[in-house]
Amino acid sequence: MADEKTEFQATDATQETVPEDKSKRERSSIEFPYVPLEAATEVARAIYARCGFGSCDQDELAAQMGQTLSGAFRMKTGGAKIFGLVEKDGRSAFKLSEIGKRIVSSEFEQAAKVDAFLSVPLYQQLYDKFRGHNLPPTKALEREMEALGVPHKQTDRARQAFERSSSYAGFSDSGKDRLVKPRIEGLQSSPPEKPTSHTQTTTSEVDRVQSVGPISQQDDIDPIIRGLISRLPASGANWSKSKRKLWLQILENSFDLVYEDDEIL
Repeated sequence: MADEKTEFQATDATQETVPEDKSKRERSSIEFPYVPLEAATEVARAIYARCGFGSCDQDELAAQMGQTLSGAFRMKTGGAKIFGLVEKDGRSAFKLSEIGKRIVSSEFEQAAKVDAFLSVPLYQQLYDKFRGHNLPPTKALEREMEALGVPHKQTDRARQAFERSSSYAGFSDSGKDRLVKPRIEGLQSSPPEKPTSHTQTTTSEVDRVQSVGPISQQDDIDPIIRGLISRLPASGANWSKSKRKLWLQILENSFDLVYEDDEIL
């Protein structure tokens, strides 16, 4: 009986300490991902590969990614939401956001990476604060993150995800100690209505050539399809087979999204 009493007291003591530990946990007052942008992009690509622009249930998505409904999977999908690449669709499904639809396209991918990076509140504030200046050293940068609302025990992990994301999005191209928004020559966040600068001369010429065709003369053609057609490279330009294949996949999914199928089997 003495042993039983001792065991009970030890168990009871453990139960008393657990809530106390949980209550001491810091809560973040600013949104930030635990995974880098590259991992979040994998989620967007998996949704597109499995369901196109439609709704993708989380168990289908996990299977497509070769994962289970684990903490690691939820961390990736949560990161994809913070980067603005996916949206919840109902209780257990996801779909691509506007940024997500662009990041799976080779034509708009780089511009979408920039938008995704700046969609993270923590990254946007750091960019605004250190724009035009060098980033502080590692520990000082972590203290800046903590001052912005990142829990002290998570600053190292938040910093690593930030550094990898800035590199993936092109913000570190001018040096790891600086945040410089990359120039997107000839690419737009979305298909342009008209050229806005001399950097789009080639695109303007392509659009002008294509404007004589019947597609661009029809106002009732969906903007997604018209935008894809307008982004075709000029004749004779270098265009890899992988990019051609992705463009055709996006076009096919756009047809499924825009047009009804009245085929009689």
